[in-house]
Amino acid sequence: MTVLGRIKEHKMVGILRGYNTEDAVKIVDTLVKNNFRVIEVALNSPNSLKTLKVLKEKFGDEIILGAGTVLTVEAAKECVAIGVQFLLSPAYGERVLQYAKSRGVLYIPGCYTPTEIYEAYLAGAKMIKVFPAGQLGATYIKDVLAPMDDLVLLPTGGVNPDNIRAYLNSGAQAVGINSALVPSNRTVDDALLEEIGERVQKLKTEVD
Repeated sequence: MTVLGRIKEHKMVGILRGYNTEDAVKIVDTLVKNNFRVIEVALNSPNSLKTLKVLKEKFGDEIILGAGTVLTVEAAKECVAIGVQFLLSPAYGERVLQYAKSRGVLYIPGCYTPTEIYEAYLAGAKMIKVFPAGQLGATYIKDVLAPMDDLVLLPTGGVNPDNIRAYLNSGAQAVGINSALVPSNRTVDDALLEEIGERVQKLKTEVD
């Protein structure tokens, strides 16, 4: 199965932002134990490239590992060299898309308007991150897909257990989840890891 196929099957991309390598390993270990396996590490996290490398070495094929906040070709090259399986960005970068295509790596650009979304699709983006989705809501996804139902959309930003089902029902193939999965700026201790496990199960209840 392709990386895109596995993301669509999993229906959720978990976003890790702001945690150092040691803490990220603990969090990902908890996610894996709860059968959450599609994980993005944002590049604006501490030592993000080291984190990606360590996660790749430690978890290997147990996870689908992606890099987020990939805004330049140079950053994309560094991530691909580590072995990440997909790249995400909060914005659409044509040069990054063309580089990713040349390397056979899935690139998921961030877009907001129907025009931006369709331009990225025409350029070859196989999945498009609709960001920030929280201010738009699930109805927006449904409205965009009504005339362009061949698009593969990944709403990200503001997705939580209360609205994830609405996004998927609106036609989104998967969703990106940040603080509703892994709270920001918390001490990574047993209590937080237990809470993350509970959050995974709550999200899975809404998805399954």
